[in-house]
Amino acid sequence: MQQLEQDRTFIVNTLEAYFDTPHRDILMSHPAKTDEDDYGVPHEMQVGEVDEEGWVRWRMIPSTVTEEQVRKLEQLHNLPLPVPPLYLAYLTTRHVLNVYLRYDHFMVGLPDLPSDNPLRSLHTLWETWQPLIAQGYIPFATYEDDAGPVCWDTQNPTEDQDYAVVWFDHEALVGQPSWTRAKLAPFAQPLFPSFRMMLTSLRSS
Repeated sequence: MQQLEQDRTFIVNTLEAYFDTPHRDILMSHPAKTDEDDYGVPHEMQVGEVDEEGWVRWRMIPSTVTEEQVRKLEQLHNLPLPVPPLYLAYLTTRHVLNVYLRYDHFMVGLPDLPSDNPLRSLHTLWETWQPLIAQGYIPFATYEDDAGPVCWDTQNPTEDQDYAVVWFDHEALVGQPSWTRAKLAPFAQPLFPSFRMMLTSLRSS
């Protein structure tokens, strides 16, 4: 429990640093929710009035996601191993939108966690790339503008229950007759030694 609280503090600090930018107003603006099934900003996350184009400022609020809900989703999608503790902290610490982590030559988008349906984006990601999961690659984010899934390689673990981070160009996966580990491995492009290093690299830059 102490480690989880430390990880949650790390996540809060990372998110606050990410949004502490001259572009904050842009990053923290998004279309307002107009229908139960759309991906707009839920009312409880909205700040101020919706503008004439349907956009509204939003704010992070404490997460209502529980570890039990995450574990049930892992079981639903037959994950071979649990998500790293730091990612569990990301999922259970804040309701947040528009987290696009920018590095020197690429960008990684973490799933939106809106307060009304926080795990929907992750559920869709896992549902879409179930064949990768079956071969030990767990998607947890997207590369650039949905160029492909960013995954943990569960066969390359770290000592703190984390995994090496790789990404797959979705065009390389189209038309694959079968999804075996041996056939997927050449397309796994390395990004970071772990999820923690991925966030640490962002903060240090």
